[in-house]
Amino acid sequence: MKTIEYSVVINKPITEVFRYLEDLNNRPNWEPGVVSVEILNGKYEEPGSTIQITNQALGKKMETIAEVIEYKENEHVICRAQKPFFHEVSNLYEDLNGQTKFTRKATADFDRQGGVTKLASSLIVKKLEKSFQKTVLTAKEVLEKN
Repeated sequence: MKTIEYSVVINKPITEVFRYLEDLNNRPNWEPGVVSVEILNGKYEEPGSTIQITNQALGKKMETIAEVIEYKENEHVICRAQKPFFHEVSNLYEDLNGQTKFTRKATADFDRQGGVTKLASSLIVKKLEKSFQKTVLTAKEVLEKN
């Protein structure tokens, strides 16, 4: 099990940050590599609903199906996917007197599905670390520009 976590303080109120970042139509604007996000069933705000995230990297598209585990407005959203490896991604929000601390956290379990070597998992983790750092910085930039 490996956990990656990056935080940034955004100079906007928590309600504005949460509303923008959790609007799935905005995801491609602040999450590098994301082409689209679509609700497959249920409502995004309801645990048990599923979403499909389409990413593009190195000219290839990859689709991930994720289940919404928890959705607490202005606090956090947690989603879980089984492929390409088991992982949970959390968006965490903390009010800092008119500013917002936004944290993106992922926990991945490469052993759960098997087939991922230690070398491959360490390469994936390094790529995810860079991606998460860029994601939180892009979210800050996009929100503060408006």
